[in-house]
Amino acid sequence: MRFSVELLLDNEKIPKDKNRMIISLLKHNYSSYDKDYYYELYEKHPNKMKSYTFALYMGRCQFLREDILIPEKRIILNFSTCDVKDGIMFYNSILKNKGIKYPINGNSLTINRIRLVKERPVIEDEVIFKTLSPISVREHKGDNKTTWYHSLNDEKGQEVFMNNLRYQILNYFGEERMLDVEEVEFQVLTNREVKVKHYGIEVLANICKLKIKAKPYILDFLYRAGIGSQRSSGFGMVDLV
Repeated sequence: MRFSVELLLDNEKIPKDKNRMIISLLKHNYSSYDKDYYYELYEKHPNKMKSYTFALYMGRCQFLREDILIPEKRIILNFSTCDVKDGIMFYNSILKNKGIKYPINGNSLTINRIRLVKERPVIEDEVIFKTLSPISVREHKGDNKTTWYHSLNDEKGQEVFMNNLRYQILNYFGEERMLDVEEVEFQVLTNREVKVKHYGIEVLANICKLKIKAKPYILDFLYRAGIGSQRSSGFGMVDLV
């Protein structure tokens, strides 16, 4: 399920750590709509891999040293999930908070409207994805001191990306799909490295086009759930080319 949400700003300046604002808004919405769902999603198993991803469209904007200027004072939040329940909870929590200002970082976000976006069927065993939000290739070994972010331009980055991709698919579908997962192949068609401010630090990420070959159900899952690490934090949302 894919949604597009129009968010209105009180003023034109937001911090570069923009995804953090959206995560805070989502947590507020879920908590106000269904505390049990919020607890299950964020508190009971905080490191549990989530089924959703999101991307932001800010129109004509200007990146400053620590902030982003958005003259239109409008952000489009694009949200995608492979889980029907998560999609319904997102939609209902958005409707519950529509028109209510959410103060944050010297500004406020107001949900103006939401619409369901038609998804495209995946029936082939090879597709090209383009990123709507940068892909994070994170190598994480238990603590932040041993966390590395890689570029898809490098052989090591591509190796870590494939390992993360396999883990993501198996985590959702289970070990019985191992043979299908072992057949997954990818090719980086284009890639541009970017630095993204995320929870106070700058992380390396990738704006790219990827050709991925896999069973259609796997490609459909990646299309809906996003690709790579930190997807629920606003990384790895993709669209079909």
